[in-house]
Formats: sequence, structure tokens, C-alpha cells
Amino acid sequence: MKTVNFGPVKTLTYNRLRILEARFNLHILLNEENEVKEAKKVPHRDFYNIRKVDNHVHHSACMNQKHLLRFIKHKLKTEPDTICAIRDGKEITLLLAR
Repeated sequence: MKTVNFGPVKTLTYNRLRILEARFNLHILLNEENEVKEAKKVPHRDFYNIRKVDNHVHHSACMNQKHLLRFIKHKLKTEPDTICAIRDGKEITLLLAR
């Protein structure tokens, strides 16, 4: 928390974000038309080949490696029979996915 509230760090990160946003906006201005044309060329447009990306990500929504591993281990211990996927008509549980 000390780093977040440290004035010079706030200034540096704010300026860096402004620079990145300006570069991104320039990229959009220069390449938007080309990306739209390329996306329209694909005859089977669906969720998997859409070019637009939602980059509005909150830092608080992220997990570090240790937290993710702890979550996976907890789910394996508490819910081993939970269905994760269905492939070829077969239900795949956490234990079978190993």
C-alpha cells in the first residue's frame, strides 16, 4: 500500500498510462479500417475470430500463481466429481481431467 500512495510512483504510472492510451488510440485510428476489412473477409465469423478485445481489466480480479494453485487444489479436494467439460458425449470431471 505504501507504494500505491507514494507520490512519484503515482505520477509515473499516471503518465505511463496516458502515453499507452495515446499510442492505443493512434493504433485504432491507423488500423481500424484494415481490421474491419479483414474480419469481414472471414466467412464464418463467430466468437473465436472476433478482433475486438475487452481490455477493461481490474487488477483486483487477477490471481497470482500461488492463489491459483491453492484454488485448484481446493477444488480437487472438495469437488472432484464436478463436470468440467463434455467431449464426444462423455462428461469429464476434475479427477478425469488430470
